[in-house]
Amino acid sequence: MEKSLGTAAVVVGGALLGFAFLAHAASVRAAAQQRGAGQAATTPATTKPIPRTPWDGKPDLTGVWGGPVPGGQETRPARPAPAEGGSGLAELARLYQPRASEISKALSYLDDPRLHCGPYGFPRYIGIPGLQASGATRLPFYFLLQIVQAPKETLVLVEYTYSGFRIIPTDGSPHPKAIVPTYFGDSVGRWEGDTLVVDVTGFNGKIWLQSPQNFANAGGGGWLTSDALHEVERWRLVDADTLEYQATVEDPKVLTGPWTTPKYLIGRAAPGAMLHEALCLDPEDLAVMTDAARAAKEEKK
Repeated sequence: MEKSLGTAAVVVGGALLGFAFLAHAASVRAAAQQRGAGQAATTPATTKPIPRTPWDGKPDLTGVWGGPVPGGQETRPARPAPAEGGSGLAELARLYQPRASEISKALSYLDDPRLHCGPYGFPRYIGIPGLQASGATRLPFYFLLQIVQAPKETLVLVEYTYSGFRIIPTDGSPHPKAIVPTYFGDSVGRWEGDTLVVDVTGFNGKIWLQSPQNFANAGGGGWLTSDALHEVERWRLVDADTLEYQATVEDPKVLTGPWTTPKYLIGRAAPGAMLHEALCLDPEDLAVMTDAARAAKEEKK
């Protein structure tokens, strides 16, 4: 049964991805053509202006993201920025309702949705620490994020655990009245100055807010969510090569109040970086990921 469901998910996911790109190809192509004429000229990194779109002058988030932040030695795809209103995992653990906290703490790392072919979801994907396999080094283009900005929508593509995508309308469209629950939810975006604010709802309650590698430090287990999860994300360019991300999370079935993540800084990936196909094929890949998770846990003892 698990193998059938995993195979079906791969087939359906591939079909949806193909449909999404066919449906939005014209808009993206037009954006690319305009961008070529309107993008700011390349200048040294210290003075490079923030690129802006020619159709509305907003910051152009387009690009592949996941490299070290400029001037740093960070090898992970993202690192927390200095705290400005965000809170850490200890605060998140404190916000769990008693029953939800009890269930959360009883979960183990083997309950992690990614070990069952589930995607990371957001905001977790932004803060993932990189490859956790024992003895392995992080690949240069691992856990990348790609953004394609067009006049009426912004596409966000992710690489791991499977090649997933989000379509964020920015033309004033509301959430649909009937939303099919998904791992990434339904997104609607708007600009507040130079910040893209994305309202996300319609989750399926199957993602974790953070990685299980973190819960030992905050006394938790699995950072579970429910179908009542609601997120407000804020995306902005700090400079031409640094993307900032922060999210405020509410889940009335799980949390006693809102939780705001730290601000994450994500560097622009190296030239030539591209997202690769990353499919989770049950049971072959699951066995590899489970063994890697066990090895990583043993290594930390």
